[in-house]
Amino acid sequence: MAATSEQVKEILALRDRKVGPKQIARKLGLRPAEVKDIIHNQVTADPEKYARPRPLAPLKECLIDTEGFRHFFGGSKGLWNRFKQRDDLKGMSQIFVTRKDGPNYLMTNFLIDYWCLGVKNTIGPRKTKLGDYQLMIEATFTESMNDSYETISLEQAQAIIYGAVDYAKSLGLDPHPDFERAKKTLGPRMENLAQLEFGLDGQPHYINGPYDNADQILTTLRENVGEGNFKFTYISDGGGPDLLM
Repeated sequence: MAATSEQVKEILALRDRKVGPKQIARKLGLRPAEVKDIIHNQVTADPEKYARPRPLAPLKECLIDTEGFRHFFGGSKGLWNRFKQRDDLKGMSQIFVTRKDGPNYLMTNFLIDYWCLGVKNTIGPRKTKLGDYQLMIEATFTESMNDSYETISLEQAQAIIYGAVDYAKSLGLDPHPDFERAKKTLGPRMENLAQLEFGLDGQPHYINGPYDNADQILTTLRENVGEGNFKFTYISDGGGPDLLM
């Protein structure tokens, strides 16, 4: 007699608890071969659902550009107030979370817009040879952020990344679609993460990027924050800023 739908559910639940087919068969009064066939058919039909999670590789380090470090963790209030007078600040920061995977490193890059959009982009995790790792780190921070970088803890990295996601969601804005895959490198979200400052002077400040749907973002901000409760800086193709609102 074929297993009932309730028995199939119980078989899969017991499998998830790492109970072997013989023990499952004995418990449910089924043949071991029948249990094995049910498990095989379910896994084949939906391999992602029933795949056993791969253990998280050991953490190597978390890095952030110096500008982002100073914003969230560095110096006195007066020092930060002087630092943010620079005209080239755009509320952007890069965080690398790197794990050791056998003879390689697994690098995940989070581009954070901490003034408005939250997690603007993610890259990885991507596999890198040990000998190439430091060169890639140096090149990324120099070329994209024109800045040096600092080492932070995984807890600090989570506080920034998840804080940025939560802030953007409060504005009606979702993180980059690849964030769901990239966040696995962060491990489980820790409890009681530090509450950090997002936005600029108490308001969201959106600066358009070349791949943004600026009209849609502005519409979302108007609907969720309200006209006059956010700022928008338009960057023209020539790179010059023009503060619109």
